[in-house]
Amino acid sequence: MAKENSNSTIIDIAQRANVTNITVSRAFNKPHLVKPETRDKILAIAKELNYVPNAFAQGLKKNSSQIIGVVTSSIYNPFYSSLIQTVSRIARNKGYQIMLFDSDSNESVENQAIQSLFSYQARGIILSAVRDDKGYQPDYLDLADAYKIPIVLIDRDIYGKNLSGVFLNNIEIGVRAGRFLAEQSEERLLIIGGPEDSEITKDRTAGIMGALIGHDKNIQTLYGDYTFHSQDTQLRELLKNQKVLPQYIVGLNGIITLGAMSICHQLDIYEKIKFFSVDNPPYAAAYGQQIPGIYHDTVLLGEKAADILFHAIESKDNKAEPRREYVAGELIYTKGNE
Repeated sequence: MAKENSNSTIIDIAQRANVTNITVSRAFNKPHLVKPETRDKILAIAKELNYVPNAFAQGLKKNSSQIIGVVTSSIYNPFYSSLIQTVSRIARNKGYQIMLFDSDSNESVENQAIQSLFSYQARGIILSAVRDDKGYQPDYLDLADAYKIPIVLIDRDIYGKNLSGVFLNNIEIGVRAGRFLAEQSEERLLIIGGPEDSEITKDRTAGIMGALIGHDKNIQTLYGDYTFHSQDTQLRELLKNQKVLPQYIVGLNGIITLGAMSICHQLDIYEKIKFFSVDNPPYAAAYGQQIPGIYHDTVLLGEKAADILFHAIESKDNKAEPRREYVAGELIYTKGNE
């Protein structure tokens, strides 16, 4: 059956599906509140009517097939900015345009970004999700499947979904970090991670702990978020009130390490503590701060993510098997602030 024009509305869909306008709206915005069989019926009618949820997107509909969405939790983080540049370059060479969203680590903002990309009928989405704990099961995944828009994850996995993506081998990263720390004479270590229930934080911490078994190390852990906001107060209190300072601070991502370095400078104890980082603290090298750590080639990660995404887009039956690739990074040792 030929598709009807894109002026169709929620009312048209509701009449055909014999449901209320509210039910149709929920099928697009809160699919978990609609029975699967009803939701499938609504989506099928919407597709038949060529319905585009976002009215502004209707004016750009003819170009939407050449849009690739990139949704990241922090454009500020160089880990993502370099990766995005790589994906953008590859997409441009293939005749696509990038539509970029910064979710600012906010679930609601991430959901709105994904919904906007659905409205623009993006051909594919590269996503660094705001959370990676087992409880995070965003509703938009069902709609992506219904619309047949491939999603490729970067860094953070969504538990139990087996989506395509490029991920860091976080246990191996932790093991490599732990082996390095085991060889150091310093005994007092402070590991600063993201949320305690984050799979990334758990795996990296477990890898470090496992590699340090049998070594005489006093290990503390501090948890918060990957933007360092919640760790700030905790770390200040710990460093001010603890009689004996940690000798090594291990940041489980570059932003966390940078935050810890900044606080130590403010407290005038930077020269008394050494640092180890998973990924380079943003702009640290520009200020002469060479920190030992596990660093990743973000250009390579971007190339891998783009390759997986365009393979899925170009798959004739649009049913390409999930591709999941893992990278462990490289141990970089410098003299740092020793």
